Amino acid sequence: MFTEELRTARSALEAIAREFDASCSGREAVSLLEQLGTIHRLADGVTARVAKRIADTNAYVAHGDRSAEELCGRLVGVGSSDVRRAIDHATRLESLPATDAAVREGRLSGQEAALISAAAVHDPALETELLAAAGRGLVPLRDACVKARAQTEDPEARSKRQHAARSLKMWNNLDGMVEGHFQLSPEVGGGLKAAIEQQTQRVFRAEHRKGGREAHDAYAADALAQLVTGEPDGPKRPVGYTAHVVIDHAVLVRGTARPGETCEIPGVGPVNARWVRELLGEAFVTAVVKKGRDITTVAHFGRHIPAELRTAMIVGGRECCVAGCTRREYLELDHSEVDYAHGGPAAWWNLQHLCSVDHRRKTQGWVLGPPDSVTGKRRLDPPGAWRAARARRAGAVAEQAAGEQAGTAVARVGT
Repeated sequence: MFTEELRTARSALEAIAREFDASCSGREAVSLLEQLGTIHRLADGVTARVAKRIADTNAYVAHGDRSAEELCGRLVGVGSSDVRRAIDHATRLESLPATDAAVREGRLSGQEAALISAAAVHDPALETELLAAAGRGLVPLRDACVKARAQTEDPEARSKRQHAARSLKMWNNLDGMVEGHFQLSPEVGGGLKAAIEQQTQRVFRAEHRKGGREAHDAYAADALAQLVTGEPDGPKRPVGYTAHVVIDHAVLVRGTARPGETCEIPGVGPVNARWVRELLGEAFVTAVVKKGRDITTVAHFGRHIPAELRTAMIVGGRECCVAGCTRREYLELDHSEVDYAHGGPAAWWNLQHLCSVDHRRKTQGWVLGPPDSVTGKRRLDPPGAWRAARARRAGAVAEQAAGEQAGTAVARVGT
């Protein structure tokens, strides 16, 4: 039914691809990318529905393939697991009309729609909330989906399901290096993530003392190897770590979390409240109980950051504060409002998380703008761009003031 229309669209795209010249202006390139993004999202949505239809009708048999995943993967050029997820996603969309409409209009990518459908299928009432989160970006959407799914599932059942789904696979890539994929429950994965991050900082400091300047990802790889096999030049020993947990006071007392209550590892997601209570008696855990000390009162006039404030910064928002950056690893605390060199205190209002890239830019003279009233994120502009923007604003204000004065003068002459 739509074969001819798709052939026409394909011919048009092929003609564009043959004649396309990338030597356009930056503004035009952005406009082109917006159009291509919509086309990509529309194609993803249609592809998922077509793959589901092939699976429903067993059409792959006539082509000699063993499954719909194999046929679709061969024709589209993706892995069978990607096709399986697309088919599952298309199935769930049948019960989520608002998300399905957003996909058909090209407003959601396949990844965004898959996240929403996987969470909202358990509680369709969450669909509107998750669609709103999608408008803020992929990372906020993922966080919202994780929390939504956790709230619709019994904590004990969720822990058992996640434990049963744990996996670790390793293989050699084309260069002979070892790659892998793993998934762990948040209770276990949160501890592993904290241990790797803390060991990465140790490796980073040791290498910088020797003049090393490599990417943090390389240091993280060294940290993982050391955690598993031991220090390269010393005895094998376990590396200690601190886990940070945010939990409502009532949840800690009760031992279970109800909808709307908090019990999570920042940057990881919701965890089982019973596990937190058990961990408090067995491991070194910083539990920030949301009934305690007001973190805004914690301050220190010096470069040292008190343990209470450092913990509050971790659990208050473990993400780079720069707009458009969602990095949550290898973060550094920066004096954002009043620099330390100018007497700025180590206070809640004066500290922000910056990733290593944005922290280096700020050190080189880039300027943080004011926080956004909704997201709390801040623009990070080059020094010249910031000065030019400030000059334009000052010029606009002066022009408006001159116009108002001229209007006043005319009014006085008229009277």
